[in-house]
Amino acid sequence: MDYTKAYKVRVLPNSAEPGYTPILTSPIDERELYSGDFAKVDTVHDIFIRAVNAAPSAGHLGYRPYNHKTGEYGDYVFYSYAETYERAANIGSGLIQIAQGVAEKTNGSVKSILDRKWPVAIYSINRVEWTLVDLAISAQSLYSVALYDTLGESAFEYILNHSEPHIVVCSLDKVPNLLKAADKLKYVKVIISMDPLDEQANFESPPHFQLKQNSIDVLKKWASSKNILLTDLPAVESLGKAKKILMYPPTSSDIYTILYTSGTTGNPKGVVSTHASYAASAKTCYLQRGIYENGISIVSYLPLAHCYGRNFENFTRLHKGRIGYFSGDVNRLLEDNNNMNPTCFTGVPRLLQRFYGVLSSQTVDLEGPRGDLIRRAYKEKVENMHNGKGYTHPIWDALFFNKTKRFLSKNLDLIVTGSAPLEPHVNDFLRVAFISDVMDGYGMTENAASISCQGIGDVSSGNSGIPYSHLQVRLRDVPDMQYFVTDKPHPRGEIVVKGPTLFKEYLKEPEKTTEVLSEDGWFSTGDIGRFNEDGSLTIIDRKKSIFKLSQGEYIAPEKIENVLSKNNLILQSFVHGLSTKNNLVAIIVPDPETFIPWAKKSAPSHSNSTLADLTKLDIIKAKFISEIDSFCRKSGLYGFEIPKNIHFETVPFDSETNCLLTPTFKLRRFEAIKHYKEIIDSLY
Repeated sequence: MDYTKAYKVRVLPNSAEPGYTPILTSPIDERELYSGDFAKVDTVHDIFIRAVNAAPSAGHLGYRPYNHKTGEYGDYVFYSYAETYERAANIGSGLIQIAQGVAEKTNGSVKSILDRKWPVAIYSINRVEWTLVDLAISAQSLYSVALYDTLGESAFEYILNHSEPHIVVCSLDKVPNLLKAADKLKYVKVIISMDPLDEQANFESPPHFQLKQNSIDVLKKWASSKNILLTDLPAVESLGKAKKILMYPPTSSDIYTILYTSGTTGNPKGVVSTHASYAASAKTCYLQRGIYENGISIVSYLPLAHCYGRNFENFTRLHKGRIGYFSGDVNRLLEDNNNMNPTCFTGVPRLLQRFYGVLSSQTVDLEGPRGDLIRRAYKEKVENMHNGKGYTHPIWDALFFNKTKRFLSKNLDLIVTGSAPLEPHVNDFLRVAFISDVMDGYGMTENAASISCQGIGDVSSGNSGIPYSHLQVRLRDVPDMQYFVTDKPHPRGEIVVKGPTLFKEYLKEPEKTTEVLSEDGWFSTGDIGRFNEDGSLTIIDRKKSIFKLSQGEYIAPEKIENVLSKNNLILQSFVHGLSTKNNLVAIIVPDPETFIPWAKKSAPSHSNSTLADLTKLDIIKAKFISEIDSFCRKSGLYGFEIPKNIHFETVPFDSETNCLLTPTFKLRRFEAIKHYKEIIDSLY
């Protein structure tokens, strides 16, 4: 590769070494992170205070009140930045007093409470109270331990014992689970319900956060029997307001949060990140993504226990933007977006692929004169877009695309996605249909969700953009997988990164920390990447999950599963092979919306059959195997990478029932191998 032609990036001179590419970084000067408007923004708390001072009356945290009489959700109601500040200050003050009281009662160390720097666990779906508590924690130099709402008992037991918080703040529905496990929770002394423990009928929470008063009284007695203080957030807030303890702001080196990685193998790792890491991440996203005339506002639904959701809220706060919380059910996500009409949407590729499927069927896939006209409009807009003329068109938008834009939000300016690139035709369609930037990004928990991202007006596809302004990125050889930085036409290898967003350590696991974080600050991601001609980065493989077939071919199952995920007949897949066999097999979860019509067309005599019945037909299985063989070859897979036999699974993988997914929807590969062992054996 000729790095002099990598016009999107800055190539550090003389940085190439044997087995490594040169170091690539952003053309944006990283000094902008620490100068000008950002000169005194060194912590996540600083980001919040900056917004409070600049826009105290602007709306910040919003929710949709629930009407118990009608069973409906109202319009979004927002707390201003000033109101958010006041509530966070009072909650933080109350938390210190609660902890101090428990320490005095149990002969604990009051000094250690007042010295701060201790953890508070948060266990809930995204909601206003989640962020109020997080802001309160930071304002007192405490740090959060974030738990996914979907965690089962064994998972939250491990995390709470591993991270040692004395206080857990949770939604009311989590209280019984915590009390049930109380004897196994070595450190938990206080449970704070985000929902009131009294007068539930008058509260604006939806039904899944409601309990009858007699049930709440039982919980209080149960907690008392376990020597656990059970109280609620309104009481903590009132306590903090009555006797104020001033904010105790953190320094940049203080811990901001501990997020637990997905744990696809063994126990999850606690990723310890500082305020410096997440402040730098938010600032560099601000610089890379640019300024939008209508500001940044979002409906928050991606878990705040994940780096992506957390970082995007900090990024929004840096823009002094509004954050409206979803109403608790992803099936109402479009309704929530249509009610708030935010400027930004964050989504995973599979969800955006579904949007594409719905909207394309209503537009470019229509038959007849209207379909012809829409296709003409679409073609012209795509050509304009790739010729640098932007996303808008006065005639075609008025006729067609303002309507498709309103599918998500009439104010939409930006869609941010990650984890896997969208197909070019899907990217083009979304940009045209939503009249919006669609930016693909790449990040990990260990670097606060920011390694690379596309910028404003970047209409390319199949890449995750360029390194953020703070970050240095390079590739290194992976001989076992036959990836080399000398590969033609583009270098390939493991992605290694360096910069201020990197995590501090894995909690209590120094050996695992040193495995991935070198003494000179380079982090080994375990992802395989390719530098493209323009300097952009494409993720092509994963290092950890490779295995060999009997004839010596190395298999990267995630790569194959990513290809299969782009087939509209497939909802989920799990690819596996045995070292004693020379071919692969796959467990396929079909997408009912597309698979059923396809199967009935393939077997007309079974037009009244259910999904379960259709998947049992030999003719359907044979045609499906032929379909994916053709699809995989067109997608560039080698013959040995294509599954030769499959099993249809009609029950989707999830994180609660069959526990085959992590809370971030990654496949628990070793659990899947155990779960499907007999079926896999039978496929051979």
